[in-house]
Amino acid sequence: GIIAILQGLLTGKYSKESIASLDDALLTTSKTSLELRDLKKYEKEIGPLLGEMEKIATQRGKTIAQVALNYVICKGVIPIPGSRTVTQFKDNVGAMGWQLSKKEILALEEKADKIRGFEGAGFKRTSEKFVGYGVEKWSLD
Repeated sequence: GIIAILQGLLTGKYSKESIASLDDALLTTSKTSLELRDLKKYEKEIGPLLGEMEKIATQRGKTIAQVALNYVICKGVIPIPGSRTVTQFKDNVGAMGWQLSKKEILALEEKADKIRGFEGAGFKRTSEKFVGYGVEKWSLD
């Protein structure tokens, strides 16, 4: 399946604190008005998920981006992340060679299930995937 990382919100660009405050530095970036609207829309709902990701990242010595990418891998999906910077490249490589525990996956999904209006993306549970010509049901059983 194709899993979006929630428009960059779960890639390590933002922390629980920066998204909660939407501080001036965040608002003066080159974001479009649509991107800023979406950030505002999810600011309250995304905080608990970012907090859980930060907790897991700290415990494992990883970054939020590595936790997000590893989650995607644990779900049987091959992520195709971009790398415009050395940091992004290191995050991509650091997502491999380890696996989130079932307990960590469930904790992430529990928080993600509370995010309204973003069905089938990020850590939202789904049993469907877009395959280019439509949507197929699937299972990891």
